[in-house]
Amino acid sequence: MNSTNKKAFMVSAMKSGSGKTLITLGLINTFKKKGESISIYKTGPDYIDTMYHEKIGGSYSTNLDPFFLEPDFRPNELKNLFYRNFTGDTAIIEGAMGLFDGVYGEGKRCSACVVSEEIGIDVVLVLDIDEIETVGEYLKKFSHLVKAVIINKVPLDYDIDLLKEKINELNLILLGFLYFDESYHIESRHLGLYEPQKDIFKIVDKVSIELSKHLDFDVLENFRINIDATISTKYTNFDKPKYRLAFAYDEAFSFTYTENICVLKEYGFEIVKFSPIHDKKLPDNISAIWLSGGYPELYAKELSSNTSMLNSIALAENIPIIAECGGFIYLHKSFENNNGEAFTGVGAIDGRVFKTPKLVRFGYIEIEAKSDSILMKKNQKIRSHEFHYYNSTNNGEYAHAIKANKSKEWRCINANKNIFAGFPHIYLRGYEFLIENLVKYLERKTNV
Repeated sequence: MNSTNKKAFMVSAMKSGSGKTLITLGLINTFKKKGESISIYKTGPDYIDTMYHEKIGGSYSTNLDPFFLEPDFRPNELKNLFYRNFTGDTAIIEGAMGLFDGVYGEGKRCSACVVSEEIGIDVVLVLDIDEIETVGEYLKKFSHLVKAVIINKVPLDYDIDLLKEKINELNLILLGFLYFDESYHIESRHLGLYEPQKDIFKIVDKVSIELSKHLDFDVLENFRINIDATISTKYTNFDKPKYRLAFAYDEAFSFTYTENICVLKEYGFEIVKFSPIHDKKLPDNISAIWLSGGYPELYAKELSSNTSMLNSIALAENIPIIAECGGFIYLHKSFENNNGEAFTGVGAIDGRVFKTPKLVRFGYIEIEAKSDSILMKKNQKIRSHEFHYYNSTNNGEYAHAIKANKSKEWRCINANKNIFAGFPHIYLRGYEFLIENLVKYLERKTNV
């Protein structure tokens, strides 16, 4: 087998909020300053962290989702995706939540731990200083994965020799540490992190300087993985695009997977980005419209006041419209902003979107189509997730959804004529049949 030995590791933690995103960004920046090219990844269905990765790394970040590409559901897809996108000198994977946090009630299923096992990659655990006393028990079952730790929020007067001694007693390597500094702060919001803040470069530069002082980079050189060169190749794109896809992308609509764009291009779509906030109409000569997720509730006034764009989309009756979560909200007759005030939407969905006090239908789901549509055929299944504080008076009856742990089920998605719209987020890698169905629909339209 023709293979290449490359440096690769995962950054994880015992729980959310330990600083793994900050340290991941610091590591990306540090390696970049050393002249290394970095391939960046994030486990789980995350949009915001990948934006941060891309801001700092200067290249796209790949979601390695252990539910969408679960080995018994899509064999080898997750590992192959990692290989194909490992084009740099070093791969850094940021794990979602805690290392063993997976599907609720089903142990480590679909956790960052599962991704590290599937790929065969070592883990660097980020610990708050107060977690040292409990990490030994935490790692008892899975300690073979974790090779080293980085300690965060170390008091300035802490005895570093004592710190090393405590970590050595756990048969772990103290890779490095960061002294406590209240300026190391990335803002959070009700849906996770904010989109990348303006001073993020200043914060990450400061972290990089400190990591350079207190990190043992020689240890990281031992974190290696063999990349199968026969797998590590890009997918094939069409030489010449056949279709123009109007893809919403601005402050309100920014949640999309890089792999979705890749799949669309592979199937002959030219991606034409447009802004529902700033542009007055849809791009010319388009074959389809994609309204991705985001924060329409934060820009409700701007979206609603752009009546020419609302009309442009509403009048696109013969053009396929795919809308997920935020895009679905925007398609309604009316939707509420973050303060509960109602604003006019496109009107393609006969309903009202309203804010709720807690997450609605939160988590991983499996969806089964009950009839044919522009994206799915009857009885076809996909995996997805919902993550929102909003609900609709018209969630749709097209598909059956069931949570990953089988604890709850419901109907979802509006699908009729040219529309496929609902709260579930769409992931295309491993579910390429969705785009095959769309292409067949467009071909039938062309031949009529």
